[in-house]
Order: sequence, then structure tokens, then C-alpha cells
Amino acid sequence: MVPGCTIGEIAYTRGSAIEAAGSISGFWNAAFVRGILLLQMQNFNKPRTQPRPNRSYALGGMDHTEPNKKKGFVRKIIFASFLIALCIFMLKQSPSFRSPSRFSRHETRITHVLVTGGAGYIGSHATLRLLKDSYRVTIVDNLSRGNIGAVKVLQDLFPQPGRLQFIYADLGDAKAVNKIFSENAFDAVIHFAAVAYVGESTLDPLK
Repeated sequence: MVPGCTIGEIAYTRGSAIEAAGSISGFWNAAFVRGILLLQMQNFNKPRTQPRPNRSYALGGMDHTEPNKKKGFVRKIIFASFLIALCIFMLKQSPSFRSPSRFSRHETRITHVLVTGGAGYIGSHATLRLLKDSYRVTIVDNLSRGNIGAVKVLQDLFPQPGRLQFIYADLGDAKAVNKIFSENAFDAVIHFAAVAYVGESTLDPLK
């Protein structure tokens, strides 16, 4: 009888060894089986002196890390998301973020004029005159006939905040038009946006 083991443990271990030996087509003899049994009993009775280190196992080219490492990674992601949300909230609460644009509110002694087609030849000259007369102007143009260069010249001539803004939009888009009027406070509208070529009026009169 092996010291330090019960009869049930010896019988279980011996049965496992004999089953393993029987499945190998009779090449191993009974002495080899007894040697395996003795080695198993020695390993079973040998105390473990050092704790098992945390290891990662590679199976099929994939590293399976310990659950604690995965939990730590998830905590870092949650903490970073919380910081980003906090920064966004603080920015929205700041007065500079919530302050409305000058074009979105009425001001005394300042007339805000919407000029559609203001990037065209006639529209840009009308805008120039309005700006010289101290009007606030918003240009809406889809640049199908207008020139963005004319708008940039006007912006360079009147760079002061609240004097001139340009919005790229098509007046045929009802949602875009409603959005423009909901976000801006206009006092007057001058409409120059049109397809005015004579040739087009005969070739495509419904355009």
C-alpha cells in the first residue's frame, strides 16, 4: 500500500493507468504500468511549494488571457468614455458654446437682409451696396450660376463678425429653406436666384 493515499484513490489511479495501457494495442507490459502508477503516487503526495503563476495559453494562434486582464481593459474603456462624456457636457454648459449667432437674433438699428443668388453678378453687387450701407447680409446660393470668388471678395472687404454670411443651399429644397429661416432672423428678402438664360427658357421652359 502506498503511504499517504487511501484505497479508493489507489484504485482510481490504477484503473486509469490500466485503461490507458490497454488502449495502446498491448505494446506496454505490466511492469511499465506499475512504474507509471508509482510515479503518479509520488506526484500526488508531493506538496506544492510555489503558487501557480498567471499564464496565457495559446490555442490555434490565439492568446487566451486571464479574466482579470479582460476586466481591467473593460474598466479602462468605461472610464475613458465617462471622461469624454463629461468633457462634452462641460463644453455644452459653457456660455461661449450656448451663445447664439448674431445672424439668429434681431438687433435694434440693424436690418438683416437675405439675398438669394447673392453669388451671381447682380446679387453680389446688390450685396456690396447693402454692406456699404451697414446692413447685415446673408447670401444663399447653390453656385449653379454664381461664383464663390465674388463671395470671398465681399468677405475680405467686410470681415467684421455679424456682417456677412454665406450659406450653400438650393432653394428648391424645402427642408433646407425651412432650416435657414428657423436658424436666422431676417428682416427683408431680396430674391435674385433664377435661371435667367434666354436659350434655356426656350429649350426647357419649365426649368
